[in-house]
Amino acid sequence: MRTAPAIVSRVLARLGSFSPAARQYLAFSLLISIAFSIFNLVFNLYMSALGFSNDLIGVFNALPALALIGVGLPFAAMADRIGYRIFLLGGGGLSALASVVLSIAGAPLIAVLAAGTYALGLTILVVLSGPLLAQISNESERVALYAINQSLAWVATLIGDLLGGGLPELAGQATHSSSASAGAIRVAFMAMSLLTILGLPFLLRLAGASGLGRPAVVFPVRELLRVDVARFARFLVPGLILGTGAGMYLNFLQLYLSQRFGLTPGPIGLILAGGAALTAVVTLLAPRLGRRLGMGRAVGFMQVLGSPLVLALAFLMVLPIAVLIIYLRQLALNLQGPLSQAFGMEYVEPQQRARLATAQTVVVGIGLSGIGPLLSGFLQVRGGYQLAFSVSAAFYLLAGVTFLVLFGRVRLPSERSATR
Repeated sequence: MRTAPAIVSRVLARLGSFSPAARQYLAFSLLISIAFSIFNLVFNLYMSALGFSNDLIGVFNALPALALIGVGLPFAAMADRIGYRIFLLGGGGLSALASVVLSIAGAPLIAVLAAGTYALGLTILVVLSGPLLAQISNESERVALYAINQSLAWVATLIGDLLGGGLPELAGQATHSSSASAGAIRVAFMAMSLLTILGLPFLLRLAGASGLGRPAVVFPVRELLRVDVARFARFLVPGLILGTGAGMYLNFLQLYLSQRFGLTPGPIGLILAGGAALTAVVTLLAPRLGRRLGMGRAVGFMQVLGSPLVLALAFLMVLPIAVLIIYLRQLALNLQGPLSQAFGMEYVEPQQRARLATAQTVVVGIGLSGIGPLLSGFLQVRGGYQLAFSVSAAFYLLAGVTFLVLFGRVRLPSERSATR
């Protein structure tokens, strides 16, 4: 059994084997992900402290998603056409400037515009992350790079949640004011801004990497919004199904722990933080799982495994067992995450990768943030968590079976070359 130092040494050795561009990306991604986790935690609280009603706050939350649908695919198509460099620099610069304004602005309108601009800038970077990682890595290291990137994202979530929750508390104590006041929350935005700015040197070096200023494959402008519709649909349909099932469960997990087991926010936060820390480590095993089962089968099997776990949560009344199953479901679905991302980037042509990444973000988001929570809430008032989570489990099963039927026997170029 490997000790913790041995695991750390192995991860560090793996990081050292990546290209300089890949290491620059991981450093930037870690810093910007911590910043974005802080933003996600305190944004709604800040809007409420500024006097906005919940319905308007809901509209503010939806605006980046609407912007992604409206401009995401054209931006991705342009990035495929002219290269990623200009979009990396534009998204990073926009986010840094908006974060500074957000951390010092007291006027509600300016704060809303700054927050929207910050989210839009980061959305551009998120859309490009999948195809960018594919371009700066070779086939032998690609899955490991996706896995480490996702693992670091969980580390960032853990750190960002601790900072985003702790800094307003400290600010409130120092100023003898409420930690929920706008002034106290702005301290968290200051930390967010600092982290965003600290990430810029890594982004600048990444943007200077060879090949990012030109397209991987040159093609006519009229082809910008033309894609292989059948191939895209085959990959996106299981994602929509999975996103719906996950949205029915994930959006209500905190309420589930509170209403079924009577937990307060403190214990709920500790449970979720423990899951994030565990997932950050276990996600690193994704490349090994992909090699053993094949990427297509590994993705499908992990999605299927989510079904009985969510079904068990629908009926369990014992907290320790429920927490264990919550962790197991989280680990299973996050093991398949980097494999699914790497699979999609190899499954389409290089010049269509950014468009697939955008389409995947939009389609999964429709299920995760739209259909899933709406359907779950509708079912909960009629049959409680038993009914809602049972239907969620059915979506997990359908998603996994669909992926296995479509891709269970597909072998990607990287998998064929690894067996030679």
